[in-house]
Amino acid sequence: MKNFLGILVLLAALAPAAHADPFADFQTRVRNEYVKPFALDLGGVLGGASAHTGRALGMPGFWAGVVGAVQLRPDKDDRVLRDAGVKAFGVPLIEAGVGLPFKIDVVVHGMSAMGASIYGGGLRYGVYRTDLVDSFMPNVSVSAFGDKVNHKYFSASHGALNAAATWNLPIVKPFFVAGYDVTEVKVGAATFPGVAGTKATARGSRFSAGVDVHPLPLISLRGAYTLRHGIPGFDLGLGAQF
Repeated sequence: MKNFLGILVLLAALAPAAHADPFADFQTRVRNEYVKPFALDLGGVLGGASAHTGRALGMPGFWAGVVGAVQLRPDKDDRVLRDAGVKAFGVPLIEAGVGLPFKIDVVVHGMSAMGASIYGGGLRYGVYRTDLVDSFMPNVSVSAFGDKVNHKYFSASHGALNAAATWNLPIVKPFFVAGYDVTEVKVGAATFPGVAGTKATARGSRFSAGVDVHPLPLISLRGAYTLRHGIPGFDLGLGAQF
C-alpha cells in the first residue's frame, strides 16, 4: 500500500496542468507563424492522453479513471509557450470506456482545465486479445480519437490514430504505443494585428513505452515514457477496470 500511495503522489504531477493555464499568454504572444508549432505541441499531449495499453476491454469490460499526458518542454518553434516561460505542460482528462461486442471499445473523455474545455472520445478495436493458452503473445489494438478544445483565446480540433501492443502478464503488463496526431488551431483573439482568425494544422508522431500495474483488485495504474515529435514526456492513468 505504501508503494501504491507513492505512485499516487507521482500522479499529482498532473495537478499543475489542471489548475494553471499555460495558455494564458496566448493572446499577447501569438503570431501567424507561431500557430502551427503551438498546434503541434497541443496535439501531442491530447494524443498521449487518448492512448491505451493495447488490450481491448472486452464485453462487458469497463474502465473509468483519470488519464493525462505531460510534455517536458515546448517545441523549439513554439514561441507562444517558450516566450511565456512555460516549461513542462500537460493535459489531464476524466475518461470512461466500455467494451462492446466484436472486440470494440467505446471511450469518452473530457475536462475543464487550463482555462479550456476539452471533450472527445473514440473507438478502439482489439485486433488480437489473448487468453490463458496464448498469454505469451501480445495483445494488439488500434484506435481512433477526436477531440475539441475551446479556450477563450483559441479553439482546436484534434484527431489521433493509435496502435498499441501489451503483454497480459500478472500484475505488471508492459506495453508499447505508436500514435499519429493531426491538430488544427484557430486563433480567436490576438493582440498582434491580423492574427485573429488565423488557422494552422500540425501533424506529429508519438512513441511510448510503459507498464500497466494492478496493485489492488480492479485498480489499474499505467505510466509510460513518451516521445512526442522527438520531445520527451510521460503519460499516466489511474482508474478502476474490470
